[in-house]
Formats: sequence, structure tokens, C-alpha cells
Amino acid sequence: MPQFSRPKKRRTSRSVDGMLTKRTKKIGTPEYYSGGSPLSSSPRRSLGARTTKPKSDIEAPDEPVTQKKLGDFNRPESSPFQSTNQRRKKSETEDMSKKAKGKKSKKEPGKIRRWWNKRSRRTKIFIIIGVILLVLGGLFGYRIYNFLNSVFGRDVGNSSSAALNDEVRPEDLNTEGDGRLNVLLLGRGGAENVAPNLTDTMIIASVDFKTQKASLLSIPRDFWVEVNGSAMKINAAYEMSREAALYEGKKEEQAEKVAIRTTIDTVRDIAGVPIHKYVLTDYKAFRDIVNALGGVDVNVPEDIYDGFAGWQFKAGEQTFNGEKALQYARTRHGSSRGDFDRNENQRRLLLAMRAKATSTGIIANPVKINSIANAVQKNIQTDLTLDEARKVFERTKDLTDNNIVNLDLAKEKDPLVETGNAGGLSIVRPVKGLVDYSDIRSYARRNMRDPYLMQENPTVTIYNGTGRDGVAQFVSDVMSAYGYKVLVKETAKENQPKTLVYKANDREMPFTERFLYKRFGVVYTKDLPGNVLPKVKEGETTPPKGDFVIVLGSDFDKNGDSGPTW
Repeated sequence: MPQFSRPKKRRTSRSVDGMLTKRTKKIGTPEYYSGGSPLSSSPRRSLGARTTKPKSDIEAPDEPVTQKKLGDFNRPESSPFQSTNQRRKKSETEDMSKKAKGKKSKKEPGKIRRWWNKRSRRTKIFIIIGVILLVLGGLFGYRIYNFLNSVFGRDVGNSSSAALNDEVRPEDLNTEGDGRLNVLLLGRGGAENVAPNLTDTMIIASVDFKTQKASLLSIPRDFWVEVNGSAMKINAAYEMSREAALYEGKKEEQAEKVAIRTTIDTVRDIAGVPIHKYVLTDYKAFRDIVNALGGVDVNVPEDIYDGFAGWQFKAGEQTFNGEKALQYARTRHGSSRGDFDRNENQRRLLLAMRAKATSTGIIANPVKINSIANAVQKNIQTDLTLDEARKVFERTKDLTDNNIVNLDLAKEKDPLVETGNAGGLSIVRPVKGLVDYSDIRSYARRNMRDPYLMQENPTVTIYNGTGRDGVAQFVSDVMSAYGYKVLVKETAKENQPKTLVYKANDREMPFTERFLYKRFGVVYTKDLPGNVLPKVKEGETTPPKGDFVIVLGSDFDKNGDSGPTW
């Protein structure tokens, strides 16, 4: 027989058996049939309508009576014994319950929607406009990102520029001139020209960030050169080397790198200065950039009428659109000096474009920046990285036109080049000789001097111990053009087997020491052989002069494959 929990006895005077409270009134029917009983919420009903329950649940005398047990005897909801009022109240209660449940089933607004609903109409408008601008800004940024990736960083294995470093160290420089930034600007016809790969424009733009000065040197397109054993005009160097690379099976991108590398080497050989970076563009990009800038202001020095092309330009200050600027950059038949005047026109246009591009209105206008990006994305390339281009802009934005020098190889008083003829072709050649570039190199170096060499301003003495005549004079001319001050150039007392550099004092000149080491391939010494300095009088020798004494030995070779350009 199952055991049941029994409540503890409560001793009370009103208890019949010591457990249950003594009742004060007679119960006619069981309380669990009464609608007013606190043990049941069901209306009163007759015994005949009672829901059948297991007998054991009703008659077990020892089981305590609880509210849960008594609740099991509630009559069904659809009991016929309910009154009309009770059924109406029940129906109303059910309807209200259903409505309440329906309302709760709907999703309540979140925090963002509640916050938005509390905002005023004006605030909502400002927010919407802000989101639109943000989206447009993102699209513009993505557009510029694609442009930058397609234009910048087109490496051809060219050297970097130490001048763009935050701190320039001697070991970063390999030759005099590396303290500047020299960029070769190349312009070709492009797809809309019958000769798309002839580089008719070649300009060396050299910038000295320390002194905030710059030089522009144009190389005439008809300059006669030798490229890979073939003689040609220099404007064909890019095209011929590119075609040769394609013929050898190289891909288009590889062939372009070869072509640019060949052109850079050819220009460097003529000018005798390092070329650190390049920019290659075509006619379409040039024209579209000028249009994107809103035109450029140019002061034309004299009237020009090009009867061959039908182009005409009036003297004076005027604004050129893209097409007119391109015509001005190309015309040569209406000028007295022909191609030399065209080079001058191109440099004049570059300065005008720079002035317009660096103006506040252009830099701060995203629409114009986007137009420029559209103009150049497919028609210009450079091995300047994006960070390098940013540094160039930041360091030259305050450079004035007065500090930009236009270098002219065909100046009227002392020309370095002249026109000539080769194989029935009209060419440009050095005045000194067909392949003698010495005067051109000296001219370029004097106008593109290394700022760190000028800062130390070294003095040198040169002794010729090679046993060959004229070597000391040759080295003196080259080093003077670079910026060294040559005090003495003489023949050594005896021929020397090895070239050496002797430092005559304790003055700190780290950049000069670096340049001399790279140029002569030797580390300076403080021990000078006794058979170098020539005798002046019996038993006397000439004391060393200057900061450094350079002794040229028989191993000195100005035409060696290694080392800087002589």
C-alpha cells in the first residue's frame, strides 16, 4: 500500500481530531461542486455532469485534498449548465485574449527604427544626403584606387631615387646627381597616330628638393644615336627595341619594359646624368588632361603659322584647350628654329600645366580629379610609386617658375648641337662630333649639380700616373662639371700601377668620400706614395693641395663597363 505524506498535526482548540479545523456551518453539498468555492473557478453544476475520474482519485481517504487535485474536476468549457451571461462573458474574454495575442505576435520596432521615428523631418533629410555623399565618396575612392594601380609603380628595373627618402644617407647615393630626382618624360603618338610608338618628346625634368630648384632639358627627337649596334634617330629607340623584343618572343608588357629601359639608357648616355624615374604618355592623354584642367594659360612669344599642318598661333597670353595645346606642342614648320623651337614650346606647356594642376581649385575639386584620372588611366604610365608621387607633389608645390631653368642645347650664342644629314635623313648631331657627347654632358651636369656635393664643396688635386697624355685634363673637366673644385692637374713623378685617392685632411665629407669611392673604385688612404708628387726644386716636393689627391694609375679606364658615366 502506497505511503502518503501527511501534514504535521496542528493542536488547536477548534480541531475535532487535532488536525482539521472544526467547521462552524453545515455543508449541504461537496465544496468542490460549488462555483463559489476558493478551490475551483468553475460554475456550480449538478452531480450528473461531473467529469468521470478514476475512483481512487475521489475516494482515497488518506490522500490530502489540494487545489491542484480539485481543479481536475472543473467542468468542460462548453458545459450546457453555464448561464447565458456566463457564456457571453466567457466569449468576450476569449475575444479580448485573441486580440491581445494577435497584437503580441506582431514584431515590435527595433531601437534603430524607434530612434529614426523620433527624428525631425529636417534631420532625416540631412542624414539621407550624408549617406548619399558617403556612397559617392566611396565610389570615387574606388575609382581613384583603380586609376592609381593602373598608372603608378610600372617598374622597369630602374633605380630608385634617394632624394625621395625622408633622410638621405651617403650609402644611398651611387653617383653625383643621385641627390636630385631626375625623371625622363616621354611622349609618343599613341593609337591615334600613324607612328604610335615614336617618342617625339623626351625631356629630363631634374628637381633639387634641398634648394627648391629644377631644370628641364629637352633631347631633340632627330638626335642621331646608336642603339644595339644600329644607327637611328633617338625617337625610334623605343619603337625599334620594342619590336625586337616582340620578335624574340617576349610578351607585350615585357617588350614595353625593354623599350623603356633602352630609351632611358640612350638618354643617359647623351646627357651624362642619372635617370631615376620615367613617365610615358601619348597625345590623347595630353589633350584630355589639358581639357580636364579647364585649359592652360600660355604666353606665346611670337606669331606662328604652320603651313604644313594648317595651324596658326597668335603672339601673347592666351588659353589653350586640349586640341590647341597639342597642336602647339607638335608644331615645328612655322618656327624659325624648327624642332628646337618645338622643344621650347613643350617646356612652356609643361610649366603651364603644372601651374594649373597645382592650383587650389583643381586639387580640391574631386570632379576634376576624376576627369584627370579618366584621361590618363589607359594612356600614361610611370615607375613612380604612389607614395613617391605624393612626395614629389608635396615637395614641389611651392616651387616657383623663376626657379625652373629651361636648358637649350641649340642656344644661339653657343650651340651644342646642329642639324645635319645621315643616309638622306635630316638629323641633329653634337657640334663637337657625331658621337661626342662630352660638351652636352658637361652642360647638363653643371645645371643639375648634386646638392650634397655642393654642400660639402670639395677641392681636389689630380695627378696623371697612367703614362697616357691628356688623362688628367679629361678627368679634371668631368669632375669640374659635377661640382668638384680642381686646384691642380699635373703629371705624377712616376707612373703608378694602381689608382688611389688620398685624403689630405680630417674634414668630414661623407658624401664626397662616397662619390669618389664609386667613381674610382677605391677607398681613400692617408698614406701617399713618395713617387707621386713631382719635384719642384732639388730635394723638394710640391705639398698636397685640396681635400683629396687623386692619383690616376695605369688601371684607370674611362670607358669601363662599371661605374658612373664619364
